[in-house]
Amino acid sequence: MEKFNRRDFIRLGAMGSLALASRGLVFAEPQTAPGGARTFKMKFAPGRGNEVFRTIAGKDPLKRLQFFKDQGFIAVEGIVWISHKPLSDKEKQMQQDIGDLAKKLGLEVGCMSSMNEKDFPTMSANQVPSKEKVIRDKSAIRDFLVWQMDNTFDILKRVGSKTFIIGPGTVDKELSWNKQYDNVVENMAFCADYCKKNGFVMEIEPLNTTSHPNMFCDRAELGARICEDVKSPNCKILYDLFHEQMQVGNLDSLDNPIVWKNIESFHIADAPGRKEPGSGNMDYMKIFKKIWDKGFRGILGLEHGQSVQSAAVDEKILATYRAFDAQV
Repeated sequence: MEKFNRRDFIRLGAMGSLALASRGLVFAEPQTAPGGARTFKMKFAPGRGNEVFRTIAGKDPLKRLQFFKDQGFIAVEGIVWISHKPLSDKEKQMQQDIGDLAKKLGLEVGCMSSMNEKDFPTMSANQVPSKEKVIRDKSAIRDFLVWQMDNTFDILKRVGSKTFIIGPGTVDKELSWNKQYDNVVENMAFCADYCKKNGFVMEIEPLNTTSHPNMFCDRAELGARICEDVKSPNCKILYDLFHEQMQVGNLDSLDNPIVWKNIESFHIADAPGRKEPGSGNMDYMKIFKKIWDKGFRGILGLEHGQSVQSAAVDEKILATYRAFDAQV
């Protein structure tokens, strides 16, 4: 294992502070987390299942939550998996324990990935996901969506979240694009209404077609257009910075007022590679400054892998996020 001592960590933090100071930025006195670290201002939200901080935080979901709190994080997301398979009493209790601890620690719980279909044209062609036979029926797909949402809501209640990720599925080969779009809006409106009745918000996550071929919603502007046509505060978009960069080649859609007003949360990952900021070509220092200056105060999920699994890289990533936070 690569060695990384306190002196190295202090040096990294100092380098980040000097770089920011050289830009003429002045910061308020930071608050301190229970573990002695500075409390983040931005809601950077690490999760349970990704690769980040595995060496120093471990894999135990409860210990990871405590680690996040001790390091100054004020939010988490993706802290449980939603697979729509039957759960044992033990699994349900673990979800409850995770939610109880997050609440005790004062960690805001962001969205969970639940209904972002990647293999079937569920909403675009009213097709029930099945590898055995093709079922295309509006009533059947609505029953399926309600079943998924009910299952999702039960889990969200246990972990203390109000938001989840949704998607319309793939492009259909038979229907015209306009007909598929109409189907998507109709199905999303149905889901948004059901969310409203139950007190939840769904986030449409556009996915790039290099990583996920044949996706119907493949960019932020399309996701925002769907939200505008759904006309519900319970239907927003999850702006995944990696997916947008990969699909469009830039993040210009952040300046689109229709896109901006429909953003509920962000996902963070560098492109290409979907690893930590600094591992690819995206300038996250500028990106986060822009997002903050435009007034966003919501959750930014650490939806990325880690280029090298070691304590040194864990600490380096922590120092990097602290440098991002120090500029706002």
